[in-house]
Amino acid sequence: MATLTVSTFVSSVILQPIIVGMSSAIHSSLLSYEIAGQLDWRPITVCLTCDVLVTSIDHLKDQEVAISARGVAAMKRFTSLFHLARTFLALNASLLVMALYQSPSKTTLFTAVFTTPAFLWATPLDLQWIGRVLRFTWANYDQEDSLRTNKPFIIKRVPGMKAIFDGIIRGCGPFLVVHSALQLSCQSSHNVPPWTIIETIIWSTVNRTCHSIMTDVRDYDEDKKAGVPTIPVLLESPLKTRIVLTVVQAAVMMTFFRNPFIVGSSCFAIALAWILGKDSPKVYFRLSLHSQSIFIIIYAVMFVLL
Repeated sequence: MATLTVSTFVSSVILQPIIVGMSSAIHSSLLSYEIAGQLDWRPITVCLTCDVLVTSIDHLKDQEVAISARGVAAMKRFTSLFHLARTFLALNASLLVMALYQSPSKTTLFTAVFTTPAFLWATPLDLQWIGRVLRFTWANYDQEDSLRTNKPFIIKRVPGMKAIFDGIIRGCGPFLVVHSALQLSCQSSHNVPPWTIIETIIWSTVNRTCHSIMTDVRDYDEDKKAGVPTIPVLLESPLKTRIVLTVVQAAVMMTFFRNPFIVGSSCFAIALAWILGKDSPKVYFRLSLHSQSIFIIIYAVMFVLL
């Protein structure tokens, strides 16, 4: 068993979610500036707190399982930390509610649509219950039999789709949240060269998908043993996965070659795909997570200085 300490608990439940949330905050800040020429605190706060809550809750569940397995004494020793974690979650939830309260109702709708699958990421879902709801809603629904199964449905275990779901949620979700909060038409007159909104959405979606696949490369042996059908497991080779990641990032570079920040980010991501592996410390994979954020920050610094 891994050693359970105060520092590992705080790092997992508080620090790591903040690091993940900062990636979404930086991404939504760029979108806000692209769309309206300003940094609106509401969608930025929504994206930040949602990512923090989803990640922190998931890690807190893992910590509860690991600590409870050590017995009552361990649970008592970590009681104050559990209180700290719940206070941290309550604070982020309050900020989220405040930001949504100040935003149009469409922002709340889009937030719910994109965060619900993330909150239910590893939750066993009863398809028979879903079938009964659908049957109640549509009397002629004739697919209930296809939903009858003794096995619960888990989103993250859909073969090969874990990384793609993650990319769509974290790549497309922020745009809809920012756009709805700013209440602007899709034809924004604001122009921020070398950026365009559509390339930012595509770049973000691909980047987050590739990062998720990178973490699956790191966990290849564990996922294969547990039967988790990630893309590296389906390809049966981390090497093949790295080749796929290289091809995808190269395609992004060629498509958006006029934007040096996207080109630089993709080159950085390709390098990390070949440098990082299962024996690399997990903290180094944060570079993969922020391969987009780093170049957005470089753009912001250059914009201010020049």
